Amino acid sequence: MLQRISIAVLAASFVLFYGCGEEEELERETLEPSPLPVSASVAGIDVLYEVISSTGRVSSRRTQSLTAQIQGQVVQAPEFEGEEFSQGSVIFRVASGQHASNLSSANSQYRNAEALYQFEIDNYRGEVTEEVTRMLRQTTGLESASSNLSSARTQYGNSAVSAGFNGVISAVTAQEGMTVYPGSPLGTLVDPWSLQVEVDLDERQLALCSPGLKAFVIVPSLNDTVLVGVVRSVSPVIDPGFRSGTVVIDVPPVTDLRPGATARAEIVVAEHEGSLVIPQQAVLIRDDRPMVFAVVADHADWRYVTLGPSGRGMVAIVDGIVEGETVITSGHYSLAHDAPVAVVN
Repeated sequence: MLQRISIAVLAASFVLFYGCGEEEELERETLEPSPLPVSASVAGIDVLYEVISSTGRVSSRRTQSLTAQIQGQVVQAPEFEGEEFSQGSVIFRVASGQHASNLSSANSQYRNAEALYQFEIDNYRGEVTEEVTRMLRQTTGLESASSNLSSARTQYGNSAVSAGFNGVISAVTAQEGMTVYPGSPLGTLVDPWSLQVEVDLDERQLALCSPGLKAFVIVPSLNDTVLVGVVRSVSPVIDPGFRSGTVVIDVPPVTDLRPGATARAEIVVAEHEGSLVIPQQAVLIRDDRPMVFAVVADHADWRYVTLGPSGRGMVAIVDGIVEGETVITSGHYSLAHDAPVAVVN
């Protein structure tokens, strides 16, 4: 009987001990939270660029406003905007019967005066000096006829509006058959292969800029394509109304980059080589101090850091992080120290 009781007690103890072990393990599993998904980046040595940022517009370095020089009817005009023209080629032509008539008359007068002048030269008795030549040009009317012919040619030539450089036509405002007058706008010729970006900076930023500085230009319409340009000019005066001035940046030609496109310029005012850099978005402010979360053994490690210069979305770290450590860049706003994390990027 005693042996049976001992066996029963032993079995009950085993069941009780086993049940407690399961409960403790379940409790441990319940207390350990699931890791939070975060994005992260590795701290590394790189060049840090301090920049001045501003948004501006792409424009052409060469633009020609095309206007009518005489009154008449447009008899030649571009077929469509974007049509290419080489330097010297006729873009618009304005017909004027009066100017053609004037040129024909001036040509006739000049030929008659020239024939008379040559006759006088051939039959002149004496030495034909420069003074004699000038006198005969005046008396035969050749001097006056030459001046009239030059004027008539100029007026007739003004009927053709030609390209001053290789470019494409835009903003066509005159079509064939229209009557135009001196000064009437016809269109605009732009050089799409020589581009620049114009940005306005306030007077404090303008003081930091000078020709020759490197600039990064981001073009949203080209999927945020980044171009490397050079500052060509800095406005020598400040607009008193806006307290700003214009900076012009030369950029290389890129397919589908058009004048008028929006561009964001980042003008480099200082370069720091050999800096330990991390993304700016990794830095948070806690207790009025900058800090980051480093990833250590799949847990978030709270680190106060000392920051250096920043620019182009990156910041230099002076103290608190070493090269090669991983810092959390997103999903960290509500993190606590030693929270389990899973890097998903």
